[in-house]
Amino acid sequence: MGCSVLTRVQFVKITALLICLCALCPICLAQAPERSLLLVAGAQSEADTFSHAELRKIFLGIPVTRSGVRIKPLLNLTDPLAMNVFLQQVIFMSEREYKRQLLSRVFRLGDQRPPEYDDIDELTGALRETSGSLTFMWAEQFETGSGLVSLGALWASSTD
Repeated sequence: MGCSVLTRVQFVKITALLICLCALCPICLAQAPERSLLLVAGAQSEADTFSHAELRKIFLGIPVTRSGVRIKPLLNLTDPLAMNVFLQQVIFMSEREYKRQLLSRVFRLGDQRPPEYDDIDELTGALRETSGSLTFMWAEQFETGSGLVSLGALWASSTD
């Protein structure tokens, strides 16, 4: 009989703990920040929107022109998560497969790989200076009025 009382007490404590945890879950989820990955160009860019197919071509090194200007991709390596999200959600490739495709194109056609930037200031400077250049970055990295223009969100995390 003593054992069954102890089991009931434990059951009540565990149940109370679970109820508290369930009550806190929506609070924790509500505090999770929503992240957006933006397509960004220099303010001088005349391009306004690109389809996923065009972005895939651009970042795989296939020539795409707008208003007579060849669009040049700049790879943002400042955040590995941004790169992975971009590759998986926009290019539909793993990083390994993406690099393999780029190298294959370099060897077959003599093209150059897109320039890679691991410093956000260098990346934004290159976007401002290079006509027709594009990159991706998190919304919190994008600064309005910095000589850059957002061409839209490529991906957004869901808080559902």
